[in-house]
Amino acid sequence: MNIHSIVFPTDFSPHNDAALEYASSLAAEADATLHIVHVHDVRDLSTVTGEASSLYASAWQEGLAEARKLLKKIVPGRAGIHCEHHCLIGVPEEEIVSFASENNCGLIVMASHGRTGLSRLLMGSVAEGVMRNASCPVLIVKQPVAKKDASPISATSGSTLGILS
Repeated sequence: MNIHSIVFPTDFSPHNDAALEYASSLAAEADATLHIVHVHDVRDLSTVTGEASSLYASAWQEGLAEARKLLKKIVPGRAGIHCEHHCLIGVPEEEIVSFASENNCGLIVMASHGRTGLSRLLMGSVAEGVMRNASCPVLIVKQPVAKKDASPISATSGSTLGILS
């Protein structure tokens, strides 16, 4: 694997933790630059907000300033990794794909989930859009889920599920 640059997109949700660990590990092993990227979404609800869109624009600018602060706080999980922070403005899946292409990045490592609920419904899955359109490989990392306790049947019966006696 001859990768010199890895893109790690973040929306600051906790779902990104496992993906950052993978990206950091791969960057360390390949001695690659880790590009930590956040895309501040330009899509807005101005058609819904109507006259209130100027208020929304002000809040959007404040959100951009906050995003830049949060971005600087995200660091690789390992010491000695060269990383660069990039706060982009646009449609996330388009900007991530474009950034990776323009910077000759060899890999994008991202979480399978970020936003949830209404914002995901309105905007779609960024991971899916990146995966479909990127010219380089994309590693989609699922956030680890705590294992559930054994089912009541297997815990009390002492028999293996799927085997009838």
